[in-house]
Amino acid sequence: MDADRFLGMLDRRELKSEKQRAHSRKVCQSVFDRVSLTSLYHLTKKGFFRELKSVVSEGKEAKVFHGVGNHGDVAVKIYMVETSDFRSMSSYVKGDPRFGGWANRRQLVNLWAQKEYKNLMRVCEKISCPKPLGFHKNVLVMEFIGEEGLPAPKMKDVELENPKEYCEKLISYMREMYKVRLVHSDLSEYNVLDYRGEPYIIDFSTGILLDHPKASEFLERDIGNIVGFFSKKGVEVDYSRVYKEVTDGV
Repeated sequence: MDADRFLGMLDRRELKSEKQRAHSRKVCQSVFDRVSLTSLYHLTKKGFFRELKSVVSEGKEAKVFHGVGNHGDVAVKIYMVETSDFRSMSSYVKGDPRFGGWANRRQLVNLWAQKEYKNLMRVCEKISCPKPLGFHKNVLVMEFIGEEGLPAPKMKDVELENPKEYCEKLISYMREMYKVRLVHSDLSEYNVLDYRGEPYIIDFSTGILLDHPKASEFLERDIGNIVGFFSKKGVEVDYSRVYKEVTDGV
């Protein structure tokens, strides 16, 4: 099992320029270590996807690929071992009763993938977010939010037709998450996709339960980020009102 097999799964016809193709290949070469390749192979054998297309998102902690499964497009998220922020990641896992300890960076990254899967499973029937399909070690497969291999744009990059309605919907999502004892912990305009006029929340690896010692702090930050973003869009939204709406009676 080597990187060439998975590099060959990239559909070069989707990438319009030589520059795009070179960049995509460079990203792939940085992602596909032996463990990641083994996980990808395991997930293909399980039928979660059969082909990788192009890179659709790059971050310090993970790369996301557009993949094709037997029932349509999927997102294949590979969590990076070498470039992940070990200290930052550990602060979201410590204190979470669902996860034990870890002996090294790779074990923590594997927990990070498992954590996002579990968080998505917890909320996917309550709010708009990618539906999780499966994971193995540091690779997560989930629903692809977008059209024809192109990811939906982030909320920060879109002129919203009705910002107030959008804001209220995100507040309702925060409440639904709170009702199942989950705080996103990194909610902002960067982690919300605009898909068919609806907000879809992504990047749930930071999500923590209310038992976590920093749950209140992170919830306050999430609410502050959403209130700040929509206030700049001209929406009259009060922090105290939102906090009460999210937490009251839960």
